[in-house]
Amino acid sequence: MSPEEFASRLCLRPFEQKYEADYGRFGPAEPLKRAAVLIPVIERAQGLHILLTQRANHLRNHPGQISFPGGKHDETDDTLKDTAIRESEEEIGLDTRKIQPLGWLPELHTVSHFTMSPLVALVDGAQEFVANEGEVSDIFEIPLSYLLQRKHQFYLTPNWQGKPHKIHFIRYENKLIWGATAAILQKLIRHIE
Repeated sequence: MSPEEFASRLCLRPFEQKYEADYGRFGPAEPLKRAAVLIPVIERAQGLHILLTQRANHLRNHPGQISFPGGKHDETDDTLKDTAIRESEEEIGLDTRKIQPLGWLPELHTVSHFTMSPLVALVDGAQEFVANEGEVSDIFEIPLSYLLQRKHQFYLTPNWQGKPHKIHFIRYENKLIWGATAAILQKLIRHIE
């Protein structure tokens, strides 16, 4: 799939419009805490790939988990787009001149009381990505063609606070992607399909 075909198959929210959030089991956090992540889509000779990070093991929140580059909205950020791009620059050394934002997937409300906004963007893969060791222990890519094969996905439904809660999982090599990151990837896959 070419970057142009990928972009045309997505039905994403333009930056200026509001999007009704996907609340799932969790409503908006009170007080509302905002975060934005970048879903970097990179064209390689073998096809499109999605870039992910593994959080450093010494972090207090979500140590060692697979995630997208991004983080909490800062008062210095004018928009959530600025948040996603600034955090990606800090975490993986993203060259902000080499990205083409496409739009937003639906917001996701997390168990940690964040409203997360996922920004999908085409990213020039010729740049060198460098992990900020204070936040990221690994940077890796998954072929989009792999993600589109449903056999790599599964979910469990444990009880959490007395209610069933669906947790998404995706296996890739020696990595297990789960929780909000896997749920966002599944939203992306649904948009493409």
